[in-house]
Amino acid sequence: MKATDLVNYMADVFPYRRRSSLDWIVPVAVGLGIGVAFGVLVAPTSGDQARRRLRDSAGRLRERAGRMRTSAERAAEKAKDRALEAAHRAQDQIQESTGTTIGERSFADDLGVR
Repeated sequence: MKATDLVNYMADVFPYRRRSSLDWIVPVAVGLGIGVAFGVLVAPTSGDQARRRLRDSAGRLRERAGRMRTSAERAAEKAKDRALEAAHRAQDQIQESTGTTIGERSFADDLGVR
């Protein structure tokens, strides 16, 4: 049987004329309900076991996310510290090359802002 023959046969058996959105929502909802009921009946584990497995995997996921957050916070803190150290080294090198100290001269003075 060809696919078009099957479609024509089904159209003859189940005449369908679209009148409103309910014409397709109701059959979809019924099919969804039947599918869920069938899935529950043939599921390899009970509902309690399935919920327990979901809860355990969610807990593991939460722990992993917490570890990743902690790791990211540590990496951000290290990056911040390295950036501050580099800024201080650059400032010290500038002061050494110009022969000034922090209180004597600033970049704003060099630019004529003050």
